[in-house]
Amino acid sequence: MWSQVPVSYDKHALWGISHWGRKRQQFYRFAANRESARDVYSKRRIIAVIKLEIVEWHNYKHLDWITIRRDDDMLEKFKEGDFNRLHIQDIKDMMLLLVQGKLTNLTVKERLAFNVSLQIFTKSVVIQKRMEDLQLGVKSYQKKLNLTKPDTYRPDLKRREAYTAYSNPRGFIYQNKDKKDRLMRIDELHKFSDGTLDDVQTALNDRLKGIRMLYLPQTIWRQHDKDNAGAMIQAIDKQLKTRKIMGSLEKFVGERPYEGDF
Repeated sequence: MWSQVPVSYDKHALWGISHWGRKRQQFYRFAANRESARDVYSKRRIIAVIKLEIVEWHNYKHLDWITIRRDDDMLEKFKEGDFNRLHIQDIKDMMLLLVQGKLTNLTVKERLAFNVSLQIFTKSVVIQKRMEDLQLGVKSYQKKLNLTKPDTYRPDLKRREAYTAYSNPRGFIYQNKDKKDRLMRIDELHKFSDGTLDDVQTALNDRLKGIRMLYLPQTIWRQHDKDNAGAMIQAIDKQLKTRKIMGSLEKFVGERPYEGDF
């Protein structure tokens, strides 16, 4: 189901800086990958940001070193590139200090640069989580596709008219390309091709609207026949829309070549 052609992800979109200029993106890509050699992971809370050392290039201010104090009164230093190695609570603590106005020891320029850096990182975390959810949704959807053939045959179909409702199991009788009557179960729509679903949906729509077609039966439908046809049309329409959406997501999260702007 997955393409074997390698396609690179847009890192700038993942980081949330795709709207930046090229040179600014290049510097962020360089700066965001600069990690310190320190072990920065800790479950101790951050209670203060003591000092920031900022490097600026192409209108992007990179936090080269951040000095913080934890609740055990120990001072630590780390780089902006170390954010992904911190405990997630550390990011929350620094955001809270910024929002609550407790960083008065920093200049306005430093607070602004700190705010931008934290926002970019949290945005990338949210985007990555959404991408993971999309991938799980795509894989879950793919597991139920084309695993078994649809249950289309019943001995009594020869005595029934095409494009009429079938009660047990619930579905509709349709004609395949060989002009043979077959059963389309409403709970197995995902096993049929788009073309077959389109054909059955069109036929039921014509029948429901009273359009006279040579291949359709001419018997008069009762109200429960119309209700069954309406339910089948809605189910097919939902299946086709879901398939179209999941197909687009496959191309997006499954590394398939895709032309267009997301």
